Amino acid sequence: MRRSAMCVVTLTALLLASCAPVSQDRRYLGGKTFGPYVGQVVDAETRAPIEGAVVVASWWRDRVWPGASISERYAAREVVTDREGRFVLDATQLEEYAPGGTLHPTFTVFFPGYAAFPPLAIRFSKGSFMSGEFSPQGVVVGLARLKTEVQRRDQIGRMNPRMLSAKPFSDLPRFMRLLDEEAVAVGLQPLGSKE
Repeated sequence: MRRSAMCVVTLTALLLASCAPVSQDRRYLGGKTFGPYVGQVVDAETRAPIEGAVVVASWWRDRVWPGASISERYAAREVVTDREGRFVLDATQLEEYAPGGTLHPTFTVFFPGYAAFPPLAIRFSKGSFMSGEFSPQGVVVGLARLKTEVQRRDQIGRMNPRMLSAKPFSDLPRFMRLLDEEAVAVGLQPLGSKE
């Protein structure tokens, strides 16, 4: 009897530990906003601003159950750079009202003819850079120009918009339009709306 009681206590402790709130982890938003996210996108070689680049922020959420957890997309937002390559992405309400377990956003920057940020392949990352951070203090992202059509095709083939949003055509219309433009420019079929 004593042994089975000890097993029950141990299993209960493990169950409670697996249900511990995850919002205490520094990676989680915890009802706070860390934006607005501001910055500038430039050509990595010339430092000239890139007008019309799309900056996408994607938030994921960790859902925890006793003995299991999954990550799922929570939200995605996009913004386009202005003539000076500058952007401001304000997601204050989205972050303040995000459910528990929502992580800080990840960012993707894309413009046709340039290596996407973050680089999709090591060979494309040569020359690309990032200084600062996606925060109110600001970031500068330098995109390296892709030299060949093969590199551009390879990049389009590696991009998966559904990793940014469950409904990329409705959540990220500018991003999807640029991807389709780049696909057509290098002789590939546009993704087209499949939602």
